[in-house]
Amino acid sequence: MAEDCCVLIIDDNIDDREVYRRMLARVSGMNYIVIEAEGGDEGLTLNRQRHPHCILLDYSLPGRDGLGVLSDILEQDPAANVVMLTGQGNETVAVEVMKSGARDYLTKDALSPETLHRCIQNAVMHGALEARIERKRQSLEIFTRAMAHDLKEPLRTIKSFSRILHSSTELPAEDRELLDYILSAADHMEDLIVKVSGFTRLEASSDLELKPVSLSAVLDQVEHNLHQQIESRQAIIIRGRLPEVMGDATLLIQLVQNLVSNAIRYCEDSIPEVRISAIADKGVCRLIVSDNGPGIDPDHRELIFQPFKRLVGRGIEGTGLGLAICRRIAQLHGGSIWCEAKSGRGATFLLEIPLAEISAKQPAARQQPHPAKASDHTNQSRGRLAEVLLVEDSPADIQLLKIKLMRREKVNFNLHVAANGREAMRLLEQRAGMTDEPQIDLMLLDINMPIMDGFEVLNALSADQRLSRIPVCILSTSSDEDDRQRAKDLGALAYMVKPPTLQQLEEALEEVHTLELLPRGDSLVLFAEQN
Repeated sequence: MAEDCCVLIIDDNIDDREVYRRMLARVSGMNYIVIEAEGGDEGLTLNRQRHPHCILLDYSLPGRDGLGVLSDILEQDPAANVVMLTGQGNETVAVEVMKSGARDYLTKDALSPETLHRCIQNAVMHGALEARIERKRQSLEIFTRAMAHDLKEPLRTIKSFSRILHSSTELPAEDRELLDYILSAADHMEDLIVKVSGFTRLEASSDLELKPVSLSAVLDQVEHNLHQQIESRQAIIIRGRLPEVMGDATLLIQLVQNLVSNAIRYCEDSIPEVRISAIADKGVCRLIVSDNGPGIDPDHRELIFQPFKRLVGRGIEGTGLGLAICRRIAQLHGGSIWCEAKSGRGATFLLEIPLAEISAKQPAARQQPHPAKASDHTNQSRGRLAEVLLVEDSPADIQLLKIKLMRREKVNFNLHVAANGREAMRLLEQRAGMTDEPQIDLMLLDINMPIMDGFEVLNALSADQRLSRIPVCILSTSSDEDDRQRAKDLGALAYMVKPPTLQQLEEALEEVHTLELLPRGDSLVLFAEQN
């Protein structure tokens, strides 16, 4: 039984349409169902109604050219399989057509039934392959999202309650040692989840939107992120002049941070010293990161960039994914990264990515004064006890906030709880209509929730003038930079990673001018301005 294939012909020449129809009728083993249109508008209507497997589109249509119709077709259906047909061959036209999204390009005077059949089948196969790849990419994104959120939830709960048990003074030393093993394994597993989800996210990435990025600002952020590691090892960071490059700031921070962190971690027998410099030449920036560590065997220079390949034992923490992530980030920037071949101590990594075009300097952003921290205030009430809404679907996380922040850190405020975003919005709307109840002063918002997630809540708050002024702090399992940036773009003032700590709360409150955390006796009280 012949296989069916629907083909839409868009051509103003009735004779040409008849030729294509006859050619397709002569193909054995295939039943071509042909529909015809004289112009672009009619073709767009038929494409929307019939969804053909392939479209044969004339390059020269009256009133508008085939490229304009091609653009409209792909806007209507990005997966459409379009083959462009022209009266005579032209390489410039062929390149333009393929860049515009056509599957193939044929000249009318060189057509035969076999050529036309083969071209249509190749276009359909190409489209099916792209659709399959897109489905796999979407599946990978779903998996990555689950890695970043769902898989970390139970692990973080295990860690948080284990630490509470570990701090008990009644726990025998032997049991505390066993808990140390649990916590160490949990830390390693969490690190592995973060790295694997980051790697799979990069594998699912398509083309980046590259913008001018200051490498000096990238390194500033890296030093801020690694402050604790740098301070604990007394590491020395030596930096030269660094130019602007074309890139994605978040990914470049991740790349440079991996290199600097590795340099510090693997230098065990002396004070780590990391040198970062750059050479600009012919539109390319070569970033050089060198250290005084043990060095890398020249035979292993490529091996270290493979996923899960490690050259050290488990005595030194790590997942074996850091450099694989670095290479993928470099590739996404159209660049490359490698380890310089040399013997002896010290390793040198080189990254090449495009330089940014020289442009006028942007005026410096006006800095907003930060309100004083809790420790700067006197022991004097400045208002009423703050109303805090925790939007969280996990009973364990609700209990952790009460134990760690309210009971152990002795931070006092009125706590309200909503199990999901929709319930939170309902509560806020109810209180907004009450004159005898104080409004919510601070929202601690989880991202990953059923019914209505945290990002949807932020969107809903910004759309409601009554609620848009409520300060929102994200309280999430995810430490992913994309989630941080998305939350910031949607209006969140701060971002805390579970479980909440006093330090994270204090840092978040620096962005909230209507709240003050003041000492009272041996506890802390979160005060809000009087309405």
